Formats: sequence, structure tokens, C-alpha cells
Amino acid sequence: MIFVKGQSEVVTFVMLGTVVVTLVGAAYMWGAPLTEKRSSLAESEGIAAFFVTLNSKIKEIAQTCTGSCTESIALSQKGLYSVFNYAQYYLDQSSANEYNNSIVLTTVAAKNVYALDRWIGLNTGNIGAYANFGEQEGVLMVKMAKNTAGDYTAVYRLWYREIDTPNKGFRIDIEAGPVQNVTSGKVSITYDGRFIIANGAANGKDLEISRVKINFA
Repeated sequence: MIFVKGQSEVVTFVMLGTVVVTLVGAAYMWGAPLTEKRSSLAESEGIAAFFVTLNSKIKEIAQTCTGSCTESIALSQKGLYSVFNYAQYYLDQSSANEYNNSIVLTTVAAKNVYALDRWIGLNTGNIGAYANFGEQEGVLMVKMAKNTAGDYTAVYRLWYREIDTPNKGFRIDIEAGPVQNVTSGKVSITYDGRFIIANGAANGKDLEISRVKINFA
């Protein structure tokens, strides 16, 4: 088959157009997931920063307040916020679950940025029920799972556990206010007293409890 000059230029243009479309399609196929991954990672970092601030304020009130102290933080991250009492504050003990003594955010991510179906510590590698002094009292964890919609459910949990020294144990107890689930607004942190449980620590020493009320508005 013989092409004249004009026909040759048209064929060349069509071939180049096909190559460009193919390259653009390939770039989108590989680039879109990467963009989603980066977006999910940025969201996760924002959520972690929120919980670091919340943890800092809770610890400050629990450790230093001797009277009436309240602080508030805006709920800046999207998702469902929930607060769970320490187990002894449930009237129905069956209500206590794995989120005992925690503040939780459940949200959705386009991509998983953590291993699936297990709790991963974000501010410590030690997520045991008890820890020695110097470890994190407020443990920030995340668990991700794939959902039926094809994206991922991410559960972030700020959980308070017992910290022990050779002479004493310490724990912050969360007491949920009347509003326990919200998607927006603010969280308030209120000091609610300090007391001792004789020989109540895991190591048999006295256990000092600082009670903090968490409420959403």
C-alpha cells in the first residue's frame, strides 16, 4: 500500500495520539492509587496529631488539677467519635468491651496505610494492659479493615492503662458524659477527682486513680 504525504502525516498523528492516550491512561492507573495512598496517609497523620493533643490535655488535667479544671478541643477530623467508660463505671458490666477506658474515632480511608485487622501502636510499641513508669499511659492505636464498599474502615483508639512504679500504680479513668457519640462539635475534658485503691495495682502496691470526665457537645 502506498501513502501519499498527506495520508502519511494523518497516520503518524493518529499513532502519536494513540500512544499519548495509552500513556495518560497508564499514568492515571498507577498515579491515582498513589495519590489516594498519600491522601489517606495525610488524613491518618492529622488524626494522630489530634489525639496527641487530646492525650496531652487529658494527662495535664489528670496529673496537675487539684480543683475545678475543664478544657475543650474542637473535633477537627471527620468520622464518628465515641467515649467508653472505665469498666467499673458501667451499671451493666456486660457493656464493657475492648474499647474500655478509651476515646475512639471511626472513619473511612480510601487506602490502607497500616497492616489490616490488628491493633498497631502509634505512640508506643508496647500496647500491653500494664506498663512500667516511663511508658505511655495513654496508648494511641489504630486498626484498619477492608469493608464491603471496597475502601477501608479505620478505628483510632486512645486508651488509658495502668502504669506501675516499684512503690505505686497510676491510672487515668475515663468517665463518659451524657453525650457519648458525635460526628462534629467539640470534646470537653473535666477533672473529676483523685483517689487511692489500697493494694489495687497490678504489682500489689497502692493504685492512684485520676478520674477525668469526657463529654461531647
